[in-house]
Amino acid sequence: MTLAGYSCGKLTIQCVQRLPRQPEDLPQGVVEIYIHASIGRVDMSIVRHGFVASTRAAQAIASRIQQLVTTTVESNRPIAERIDLTPMLSADWYQFLDNLLQQADSWAFLAPPTNTVRPC
Repeated sequence: MTLAGYSCGKLTIQCVQRLPRQPEDLPQGVVEIYIHASIGRVDMSIVRHGFVASTRAAQAIASRIQQLVTTTVESNRPIAERIDLTPMLSADWYQFLDNLLQQADSWAFLAPPTNTVRPC
């Protein structure tokens, strides 16, 4: 299920509540983002056809999450709610992700596994 999808620039960003599809299953130009934050842990998967988010992009997102967690520490709400990841991403998150993921250096080529079997 897609929480939200929007198209800015050349990529269409879709935030999903489940782990994203495999990169090879996505249409060209579609990015699926799954982010789940809980106490002491952030699970994140950001994929598009043939690519995964680069280390730089993942670190930028994790840094933003950490900053938001720190500034909202006094809230009694669950982490994902208090940093505006659920029930839907805030406009600030959309803008941040769009600015980040439209950049070419936010992506690393996905190296397909080699299933070569050598005869004995």
